[in-house]
Amino acid sequence: MPNYLAMEKFINKQVKFWESQKARIILHDDSEQAKPFITIEREYGCLGYDLGKKIVELLNTKYPGDLTWAAYDKQVLDKVMEDMGLSASLAKSLTDDARQQLTNVLNTSFSKFPPQVSVYKKLAETIRMLAANGNVVIIGRAGNVITREMKGGYNIRIIAPMDYKINNIMKIKGVDKKEAEKLIIDNTARRVNYIREFVDFDIMDPHNYHLILNAAKFNIEEMAEVVIQGLKIKGHLPS
Repeated sequence: MPNYLAMEKFINKQVKFWESQKARIILHDDSEQAKPFITIEREYGCLGYDLGKKIVELLNTKYPGDLTWAAYDKQVLDKVMEDMGLSASLAKSLTDDARQQLTNVLNTSFSKFPPQVSVYKKLAETIRMLAANGNVVIIGRAGNVITREMKGGYNIRIIAPMDYKINNIMKIKGVDKKEAEKLIIDNTARRVNYIREFVDFDIMDPHNYHLILNAAKFNIEEMAEVVIQGLKIKGHLPS
């Protein structure tokens, strides 16, 4: 059972720092002020959250600073969205110009859709605000789609052979091989269709990522190191 009290305290700490840095937060900025952030898209069964946690751990160890890196997966993002106080505080951390740019993007992207996409629109708003403030790893939830064209982003995708994914799901879910394979096929289709339902974006297209990693060829720490090196090469971290 997640510790929501600790989670809220941690998120509030980040928001407090972002508010203190408000004047430097800009969306779609060509200057050096754009903050670094990472999105992780993964095939079902590729342990994306484990990789996100390891990336955060290594970044905070190697690049300590005023604001620590943090990983946001479905559970944490849902908490921010559900808590109106946290959502409001996050919105206030943006400058007026940044908030207007965010509004423009959301209106352009979602104005043609029916009211039932309001939840997805709220998710997009939350993720873009987090990314604008930087030092976050967004795991899943179409983070790479929602933050496309934002400066400072580094988008990665994790893939693996079916046998690798089946073995992971069998261990995690406690199911047999047949059920694990079915879960992978069903969830993969659901994720692809989820994106296509709202935006014209193919999450399986390799051209939509900075880096694609085969989880069967590296362990979690090795993949995290590769991601961090990529951030350095792109100029998002001190060399």
